[in-house]
Amino acid sequence: MYLYNIHTHKACTSDAGYQVRCILNTYPDTFYAQKESSPDVWFSCGIHPWHTFEAERKMDLLRSIASQDRVVAIGEAGLDKLRGESISRQIEVFSAQIELSEQIRKPLIIHCVKAWEELISLYKSYRPDMPWIIHGYRGNVEQTKQLVKLGFRFSIGSKFNPNSLAYIPLNSLFCETDDSDVSICRIYSGLCAVFGLDIKRFSDSVGNNSVKMFYFSR
Repeated sequence: MYLYNIHTHKACTSDAGYQVRCILNTYPDTFYAQKESSPDVWFSCGIHPWHTFEAERKMDLLRSIASQDRVVAIGEAGLDKLRGESISRQIEVFSAQIELSEQIRKPLIIHCVKAWEELISLYKSYRPDMPWIIHGYRGNVEQTKQLVKLGFRFSIGSKFNPNSLAYIPLNSLFCETDDSDVSICRIYSGLCAVFGLDIKRFSDSVGNNSVKMFYFSR
């Protein structure tokens, strides 16, 4: 049985006797070095909203990286009103990555902080065919209901709002460690308790979602 970790910044290792399959988050300027040091994992690659400087150069590099087989998602990309360049600049860079996601038919992993109105507006404007997965999601119940209705997916890490999880369909749910020291097994266990499911049933559900979304080979 595998545990799938769809967003991590750290090396992927087995955990509590479980085999782990992970998507290592990378950036255009660091991708090739990380690929060299971690040849047996999958990758996402994107321009983080904190790092939108020199975006045109980075986008050119990202376009050359994104079509590689082991790059299974674009991101993390998105919007952050607490850090980074202006929100208008972030929207410009994020929009370029939305278009790339649609062009190469790979899902988008999203970082969003205090910019939900802008994110939803972009989603409605683009009406994307490719899924948008909000990583590290911990929103409130009303926000969750709205995002579920629109068709967003959710990746849950070590911090989450348990009241909101009841409104997220299991077929829209993923798990991640991000940059936390909390293990993926512990994250799965915590979510099992909230959903009232045993580890096998829950991990099978998350695993099926992950394989379908990112074309992992079993």
